[in-house]
Amino acid sequence: MRTRFTIAMLLLVFTITSYAQSKFAITYSVAFPTGETSDYFGSTSWRGVGIDYSYLIKENLGVGFSTGWQVFSEDVGYVTETTGTETVSGFRYNYLNSFPLFGTGTYYFNSSGKVEPYASLGIGLVYNRFERDIGLFTDQNTAWQFGLRPELGIDYKIGYSVGLRAAVRYQYVASGSDVPSLPFFSVNVGFVWKN
Repeated sequence: MRTRFTIAMLLLVFTITSYAQSKFAITYSVAFPTGETSDYFGSTSWRGVGIDYSYLIKENLGVGFSTGWQVFSEDVGYVTETTGTETVSGFRYNYLNSFPLFGTGTYYFNSSGKVEPYASLGIGLVYNRFERDIGLFTDQNTAWQFGLRPELGIDYKIGYSVGLRAAVRYQYVASGSDVPSLPFFSVNVGFVWKN
């Protein structure tokens, strides 16, 4: 189901980009936990992807959307936890699957050279699925949470409307529905297409 949804979204984006002056980017994301996220995950997340689309309303100003998927996991080890009158022992694993859905505004500082730095701000919702497994027991919480994502990046034009993208992002997520605030920094590298 996710594969079909992803393919449908990519086809939609490519169709939209063929009719307007726009940019489409797909990036690999490496994330570093901060805030409450670092309470549950001490290691870097090497599993992430970002998809960005920006419609240029002016030569240096774009509006669009951003989505992606970031996965954190942590092997805590063998633990014994007591809640009320229940005691559970086993190997504990923490998992976070984060799916942002942001509306974005992007300002491109230099649109004439090969190197094009930009600043972007995304506002929207983040769907977080947070799991804590101990032995055979799983405690899973899911929530749609308010999110804010500032970004600084550089697009480097290679040729034929294709370029390379490198960006640094901070994803802030507000707490809600039994899921804590789970912010993180990420470094994104990948390809960008402009028509």
